[in-house]
Amino acid sequence: MSNKVQSEKVKPNGTSYSSTQDSSSIGPSCSVADSTSATMAALTSEQTKTSTNNSSSSRKKAFIKFVKDPQTITEDLIRKRAKNTEAARRSRQRRVEKMESLEKQVAELTIENTELKTRLTVLEIEKKSLEEKNLDKDSMIKILERQLTEAYQGIIKKS
Repeated sequence: MSNKVQSEKVKPNGTSYSSTQDSSSIGPSCSVADSTSATMAALTSEQTKTSTNNSSSSRKKAFIKFVKDPQTITEDLIRKRAKNTEAARRSRQRRVEKMESLEKQVAELTIENTELKTRLTVLEIEKKSLEEKNLDKDSMIKILERQLTEAYQGIIKKS
């Protein structure tokens, strides 16, 4: 009766390998011990794989280079350039629209500024006119006060 026992072993550098042995050549008493050692080796190998895979797999991924078909590269490049051209066109359009908006705003503010300057000039002229009227009334008040004082003095002298 020939039973084959497969065992997994770990090399010192962390890689694992499988080996197959014929259990009949070892003997019946050794097959149980051999399968136990194979199980232990498998567990140790699994632990080693998980610890080395976590650190080395990310390094391996970093060094893996994908080779693309030149046609695919050309198509990707054409697609990227078209996308970039469209994005640049939209950006230029937004800039033009913003400039037009700012120019419109400048025109509106210029008109408003002119209207405010005109209103200021009108108000200054009105202020000057009111100040002149006020001076005329002040001088009239002084004249009337003087006349009142003279009339009062005249009444006092007659009495």
